[in-house]
Amino acid sequence: MYNEVDILKRMPVRKGVYFLPFHLDHGYQCKAVDEYDSEQTTIEDRIQMLDRQSQAGPCITAFANSKPLALFGCVLLWSGVGEAWSLLSEEARRYPITMTKAATAFFNACEDILHLHRLQITVKSTDKRAVGWANTLGFVSEGLMIAYSADKDDTYIMRRK
Repeated sequence: MYNEVDILKRMPVRKGVYFLPFHLDHGYQCKAVDEYDSEQTTIEDRIQMLDRQSQAGPCITAFANSKPLALFGCVLLWSGVGEAWSLLSEEARRYPITMTKAATAFFNACEDILHLHRLQITVKSTDKRAVGWANTLGFVSEGLMIAYSADKDDTYIMRRK
């Protein structure tokens, strides 16, 4: 079906940043898991979610200076449809071009390797920076889902053009 190595071959080559297949230890080491804005989920809950998501589709970790900066994944919902996700630490924001190219390459690879006709994401409607980044990555909003998140936040459902 898929192999993370096939995806890793497509990731951008950038000095100081490299990518590896996700391992559960990366979730414990990545500051993005701690920094995730949620009052309803504990860190252990988030690690368990990462574990489940990493088993449902490809998942990779971006590193710099031997520290995990970001996680990218795609859950295959059913044949042809995937839901992408990412967690970026504040430190990952030091590499905006690399992270944007990495996300683009990862999502392109998922679409190709998984033979997707639809790739979607959810983004908290109040997170203007995340909504803007999603638009930059080629996602467009299809609608607002009321009280969708664990924190009962409204989220946009967005699909890739």
